[in-house]
This record gives sequence, C-alpha cells and structure tokens, in this order.
Amino acid sequence: MSFGTGTDELLSDRDLTLQFESLGDNCELGLVQRRAGVEPLGLLRFAGAPLRRLIAALDARFEGIADPEAIHVSQENGEYMIRLLKYDFIFHTDVKVAEGDPEVLHRQQVGTVGFLARKFIGDLESGEKLLVFRQNEPLYANDLVDLRIALAAYGPGTLLWVQPARPGHPPGTVVVADDRLMIGYVTRLAARGSVPELDVRSWLAMLRNAHAARPGRPAIAPAPAEPRGKRAVRQPSEIVFGRDGNASGYTHGGWSAPENGYTWSIDDRSTIDVPVPGEADSYRLDMNVVPFVAPPALPAQVMRVEVNGELVHTFDPLPRGEVGCAIPGRIVGGRSLIEIVFDHPHAASPLEVAGGNDARRLAVSFYRLSLRRA
Repeated sequence: MSFGTGTDELLSDRDLTLQFESLGDNCELGLVQRRAGVEPLGLLRFAGAPLRRLIAALDARFEGIADPEAIHVSQENGEYMIRLLKYDFIFHTDVKVAEGDPEVLHRQQVGTVGFLARKFIGDLESGEKLLVFRQNEPLYANDLVDLRIALAAYGPGTLLWVQPARPGHPPGTVVVADDRLMIGYVTRLAARGSVPELDVRSWLAMLRNAHAARPGRPAIAPAPAEPRGKRAVRQPSEIVFGRDGNASGYTHGGWSAPENGYTWSIDDRSTIDVPVPGEADSYRLDMNVVPFVAPPALPAQVMRVEVNGELVHTFDPLPRGEVGCAIPGRIVGGRSLIEIVFDHPHAASPLEVAGGNDARRLAVSFYRLSLRRA
C-alpha cells in the first residue's frame, strides 16, 4: 500500500518529528528534527552506527556501552568526538577543542551514555516511536532481516526504511510493506561528508505520510494553534495513572503495568513526555505520589527530577502525597512536549528488603501528574 499525500496536516512539524527515533548510521533525522525546532534526547540521534555493529548492540541490549574504559574522547576538525569502543559508534559532542576539557567531557559522557542507552531501550520496548533507518550503501536482504529480528526482541516497534526516490516512488511517498515495516522516499540521501545538505522538505513530507500510514498507530493530539495577536492560554496538562488513566500514552521506560488507580515507577529511571500548556517564564510540576518504603531497611526514597536533560529538583526524602517543583521556562524552550526523567537511586525489591513476593524494583507509585504555567 502506497501513501502519497499527508493526512495529519494539523500536526505541527515539531510534534511530528518527535514521533520518530533514529537508529543511527548518520545524523540526517537529527538535523531534520533540529530544523523543525526540537532537540529530543536520543542515543543514536547524531551517531554514526554501522549496521552490523548496531545489530550486535541490540542483541546485547547495549551491555557495557557506558563502561568508562569503553568511552574514548578524540579530536576531529576542531571538535571533540566520542567513540563508544564496545560497539564502534561515534558521535559529535558540539564542544570545540578550545572550549572543553577532555577529562571533564569523558566523565560527563559516562553518565550521559548510560542514561541515553536506558532511554533508548525504553523507547524500543514501548513501541510508540517509528524507528528510522537509512543507509547510503546497498542493504543486503540478510542485514534487513537481522535488524528486524533484533528490533522485534524488544517489542512491537515499526521500522521506517528511508530510501532515495526513484521512478514510481516520488519524494515524500511511503509504502507499507507489512505491519512492522514501512519504506519512505526522499529526494536524496545526504552524502556522508555533507549531511547538512539534506532535503528537509521531502523528509518532512515523508515523515508526515509515514505517521499517517503507520499500522495501528497511536493517536497523537496536535498542539492547539495560537490565536493571532495574543498568546493562547491553555489549561494545565494533566496525566492520570492507573488502569483507567491516560498515562500509558506518555510513559516510556521505567514503569510497571498500570494498577488500580496508580502506576509504579520502577528501576533506576522512569521517563515520561508531558504536553506543555502554552508559553511561560516558568512552570509548576505537581504530582500525587506514594514512595515505596520498608523500614528499617529502606526508610525513605530519594527522587531527582530532570527536564529535557537538566536537573530541576531533588526530593530528599520524597514525602507521601502532593509534591511539586518549579521548571524554568528556558528549559522548555518553546517545545510542545517536554521529557521528564525521574531518577530513583533507592529503588528496591520488596522481595529483598521486606521479605515479600514482589521482585520488581519499586520506587514511587504515581497517581496524578500535572504541568501548569506558574
């Protein structure tokens, strides 16, 4: 089935490009997202990841990718580059040699790479984002099969294979091959040595058609339009957890299955995307939570809140009930969605600390979360 015209015209380019995740090879999709005005966090967004090494990393669930000895800082054209030796990935840091310290950069990347790898695994397992693969060189059939098998091990993800346009497949069109593979066509694939020369217009048209054509795609509500002549005032964004809530459309890695009225955040980090209720100088994040405690072994929980990769607040200890914190408007930066990561250094299993029969590493049960303009 082929799709040649977009059906999601109300979805902004910003919101549209956030529905896609790069599988590496080069930074073409990452630059399209930048041209659309968004800067999502992604392990492979600006990475060069050879396909066979990517498949090996997927098969190993990226084990050892953030080991300090496996992260190497080098210099190239006046910029620091990071090479992940375990899987032979390389990516830009956007840090000039004259402006950074390689030892400090290395320490930062050890934490950042580990976080991004966990986030990437969570996105793969959720199956919510379309996974974009492109390659200048011919793709062998067995490589495509192996890639699909590796992705299927994580969950019901959909692969979007981007190719240059050819007769019968003009720029912007999309073909649905099956329920887990789509093929999209752009005017040209950017040369490896000149990625900024990509054709943004055909990329955006192709992404829009892919989003519309995705088999069983989740509905994404477009951001309300701003009225002319004045700023729109929107209602707070509220997310409700539990079986009857709407949180499953926003959560990524680090969450257990919804229960009756609440959802447990589990393991070290939990990620959620939250709609932004209009522009503001600052925002207020309010939550109704119950931390997992089991005295005397575990008397309290600590929870750190990161927004778009920046720490905004630490609850130490995290109390029970209504809690909240401020989010500076500069972090939001005009986005329609923000990524919030809850860091749980004291997540623990009731089986280990309280003699129960629950082996999950519980941190905090969330009931409600809202973001409003302060």
